[in-house]
Amino acid sequence: MPSAWENLNTRKGRVLVVSITPSDPKVSMRWAIMNRNMALPPASDFMTVAGLPYGPARNRGLKFAVDGKYGYLAFLDTDTVPPADWVMRLIATKRDLVGCVYHQRFPPFHATAFMEGTNEHGEVDKLPLPPHQRGDVIPVDFLATGATLYSRACMEAVLTKHPRPFEWGIDIAEIPGDEGMLPHLSEDYMFSVRARNMGFQPWLATGVEARHETTVVATGKGLEMPE
Repeated sequence: MPSAWENLNTRKGRVLVVSITPSDPKVSMRWAIMNRNMALPPASDFMTVAGLPYGPARNRGLKFAVDGKYGYLAFLDTDTVPPADWVMRLIATKRDLVGCVYHQRFPPFHATAFMEGTNEHGEVDKLPLPPHQRGDVIPVDFLATGATLYSRACMEAVLTKHPRPFEWGIDIAEIPGDEGMLPHLSEDYMFSVRARNMGFQPWLATGVEARHETTVVATGKGLEMPE
């Protein structure tokens, strides 16, 4: 029978895997097979959040992970297919906020993680990753959530300052947030900024690569990206 400290260590290391889905979720066979074969620490769990906007959906998953005393939260989007051992490999980096590398679904297919810059209007802008070797774990400014790991320490710290850690900042008018008007960023990049401002550097594990699935349109000229 396990001792109390063994049970406590198991509890600290368990992961809550949260998938954000539309109200009528559909996944590919590739994603389903990966999900079935996913390697996770003992006592880990899965959760699906359906039918909510991205910000509230991710906040709900994060709060559930914190309240449930999970050691980690792993977001896995239903259109992102990492290797089955992706969670264990991200845990092995010993980073509080680290994600797999995957690419945008439109040309020029940049990685979905970016560095911070400014555009000609002085607004926050996203710049491509700096040169690196495949397999490097590199610091980034904006980290997407398609296949990303968050430590309990990171989640709790951001929650102390931001009751809604994931907030969507893109609209036709400025949106007020905890720190004033929100930058024009999606909810995942917003979390990256907030975590970084509190001392939790986002990292990208470039050797843990995921597929970013999409649909295409069949035409007489072949396959085309949907408009």
